[in-house]
Amino acid sequence: MARGRLALEIVRERLKLTGVAASELRFELIGVDSLHGAQVSAHANEPYEVRVRVAGRTENLREAVRIGNEVETLYTNGPAAGGGAFKSARDVVAVASVLLPRELARPQVHFVGGQ
Repeated sequence: MARGRLALEIVRERLKLTGVAASELRFELIGVDSLHGAQVSAHANEPYEVRVRVAGRTENLREAVRIGNEVETLYTNGPAAGGGAFKSARDVVAVASVLLPRELARPQVHFVGGQ
């Protein structure tokens, strides 16, 4: 697990040094803290192996690709024995529930075509 944590620190520092503009970043060890967080995982036995996951939210595709590129550099600039890197950048569309003041919701009916 120490190498996984080191890999995350390397990526975190590289993203800072290269000035990647992200509004949100997540650094996780899959199998350790990605599901329940560090508090629950602190009481578990150390796994034999872990997988590093770095995810971010950016304003444009170019910045998102830069995050994946920094993770990929772990092959040559990261802890020994890493492998199996996968990177992707994609648009994320989400549905969010929000509450609006009643006065902002104005029901309207429009008839289109026909009689």
